Amino acid sequence: MGKAAAMEGNRAKKVAILFSLKRKAERSTFLGILDHVGKSGRWFCLFDERWSGERMADFPKTGVDGIIVSRTGFDDAREIAALRVPVVFVEPGPEREDPDYPLRGIPYVRRDSRAIGAMAARYFVSRGYRSFAFVDLPSVECWSRERHLGFGDALAERGFGFAVFDSSTAGEKRDWPTERERMVRFLRELPRETAVFAPADHRARNVLEACLFAGLRVPDEIAVLGVDDDPLICDSTVPSLSSIHTGGFRRGQIAAAMLDDLMSGRQPRECAISQPPIGIVTRDSTGYAATSDAAISRAVAFVRRNAGDGNLDVAAVVRASGCSRRTLEGRFRAKLGFSVRDAIIRERIERVKALLAAGSLSIGEITERTNFVRESHLAKLFKQVTGVTMTEWRRENRDTL
Repeated sequence: MGKAAAMEGNRAKKVAILFSLKRKAERSTFLGILDHVGKSGRWFCLFDERWSGERMADFPKTGVDGIIVSRTGFDDAREIAALRVPVVFVEPGPEREDPDYPLRGIPYVRRDSRAIGAMAARYFVSRGYRSFAFVDLPSVECWSRERHLGFGDALAERGFGFAVFDSSTAGEKRDWPTERERMVRFLRELPRETAVFAPADHRARNVLEACLFAGLRVPDEIAVLGVDDDPLICDSTVPSLSSIHTGGFRRGQIAAAMLDDLMSGRQPRECAISQPPIGIVTRDSTGYAATSDAAISRAVAFVRRNAGDGNLDVAAVVRASGCSRRTLEGRFRAKLGFSVRDAIIRERIERVKALLAAGSLSIGEITERTNFVRESHLAKLFKQVTGVTMTEWRRENRDTL
């Protein structure tokens, strides 16, 4: 290799990162990109933050080795295509399917929004709910429609329908208090113990505010679930918001690896990746539809209060419920679809998740802190409940910023 070629090979590659950091999903994706760069190569990132619908600002027209871009209109796509450098999409929009779109066929990674909707439906059904609703966004978004469809299809498979709060009128889009009045009426008309799914955390926050104005107790009368697990929203609402974690950090890693391959002259192993959601982070806005059964209500409340006690067992929960073990187990199975022991395990695993997300404790320390006898026992239970190992879960949940 000649000296000039060697110098070129060692040069940091200039990569343009073209998407907004307005929401947590995009911030997480950016952190995933930086993680890949830190481990795998030398990139100099040229970052152009845009808000949705804005044109690219002072985007460099020359000297760029690669581009990672989100949803982009035809004008910007033509400018990018003219550079003739490798490009990877994160969350492409529907315009990508247009035969005349300049960046048609570009490799991409995106959230599987239908799977997100289906996960919301399964979650609510597993927690005993039998009445459901979907609250649409004020604006029409393709990913919101996909979540709507995934939610409805998964409910239909289980024999359930659901109510829909439709997209806002032109006036409501400009005036949340006006739209809130209609949402308050919608929520008041729902049966008590209804589970409401919103396609994004900021929309779920609207629902929680409307519940407050409607005088509806969350989660006792209305349960609310959002998407993206943005702690700036989820931990600041009252009650705190349960949300689907979509794995933005991993999307960033995948997009960066794709671009690395392209810039090195290799074809990525996969060029079209729809990433399923990671899981649901349960907070206070979703409970069990147990208010009509006082014994289950007492049992669930007792489990939540005492989940950190390593000696918590089914017998203690039965005593707190005020009925026999056989009766309580039967009601749990009929109402919630799982056993009292399962309820204890799930709540204890939620404690483990919180400590994993904090990132400062080792697995052994978490085992002790949550009063599990052996690390191997905790590891087995965690994999059974979540489908991934504790190490995998922690890695995917590093993006809780």
